[in-house]
Amino acid sequence: MHLEFSSNQTRRWMLVDDNKDILMMLSAMLEHHTAAAIECHNSPQSALAAFAAEPCAYEVVITDFEMPGMDGVELCRQLLAHSPAQKIILATGSGYFSESATQHAGFAALLNKPFPLTSLQRALEVADIETKAACLA
Repeated sequence: MHLEFSSNQTRRWMLVDDNKDILMMLSAMLEHHTAAAIECHNSPQSALAAFAAEPCAYEVVITDFEMPGMDGVELCRQLLAHSPAQKIILATGSGYFSESATQHAGFAALLNKPFPLTSLQRALEVADIETKAACLA
């Protein structure tokens, strides 16, 4: 599954989650709050292939933790191998992670599922990602 919700090619955000419903919900939440193109991948392998083809193209990657074949920590490690400065947010329902543990693993921020829009905004702020702040107020 690969979707783009914007024709703006200067800023791109990547969403990775094996649950298509969560992926669609998150992309719908974000499309109203950024001018960035939003790409959705329902497998970490698909996301990694797209990222490897253009490692400097993505402003932020938001990834799930528990996915078949590769978890979010391994995906983060591989993305950072291509682009060490990449901002990656871990979105997880697992209670195993803390802010410090995610930062130690290379993530810019932690987003605990389920989350309200305010938590998403906070995670983007922690990762220093520009949004349409007026829309999120």
